[in-house]
Amino acid sequence: MTNDKEALFTKFLDYLQSEQLPPEYLGEAPSSANSFDPYQMVAEWTALRHEVKQQGKLLRSTQDALVQALDITRADQEHLQMRLEESQQQASDKFEQQQEKLLKDLLGVVDALDQACTYWQEELEALSTTSISKPATQKGFWEKLGDWINGNSTQSITSEKSPISESLTEIFTSNQQGVELIRRSLLEILKQRRVVPIVAQGKPFDSQTMYAVGREYRADITDNTVIQEVVRGYLWGDKVLREAQVIVATQK
Repeated sequence: MTNDKEALFTKFLDYLQSEQLPPEYLGEAPSSANSFDPYQMVAEWTALRHEVKQQGKLLRSTQDALVQALDITRADQEHLQMRLEESQQQASDKFEQQQEKLLKDLLGVVDALDQACTYWQEELEALSTTSISKPATQKGFWEKLGDWINGNSTQSITSEKSPISESLTEIFTSNQQGVELIRRSLLEILKQRRVVPIVAQGKPFDSQTMYAVGREYRADITDNTVIQEVVRGYLWGDKVLREAQVIVATQK
């Protein structure tokens, strides 16, 4: 086997050292040419092979480092994404808490407007039930105040409605309508933000949306039914913004 290789190598050297006519497509032969050294070729080939091996090792090392760097980058990106989501969630929770506080503050304003509407309604009813034919000593506070403003300390008994009573009725009605307009506007704004009242009056008691502040014996009403709404409750979307404080009927 070794002799065959040596013979093949000898033939290869003889072929390289022999003069060969160049192919026609190469044109004229060069004017000068360096002498061929087969041993130098083998040495250069060996050096090139060694260099290729070294470059291969370097390439594999670089690939490993690149893969490791990509893994670290991917882990950093996932960690950064998690931190970003946590930060967004915290910001969202903080904004929701601030919005919830603002909505609860607005509910306090709605409660005040409800009380104002109830007050003016009661005053109108009280004024309408006051007898217009009473002597001045039996007049209500608002009529007495009107008499005092107009300089009438006394007033004779009359069967017609007092002009002062009519003026007070107009004032009370105007005040009630103004407060009611503001109240409805505020409720509409809250509705646009998904804040709606909890319907409690006459409904079965619901511990998820209501809080019983008292019970009252009522034989004519089904047990555990809301008979009075002390403080109105509100929903914010699917969330209870404020529980309704109610009084519940009981037959026990």
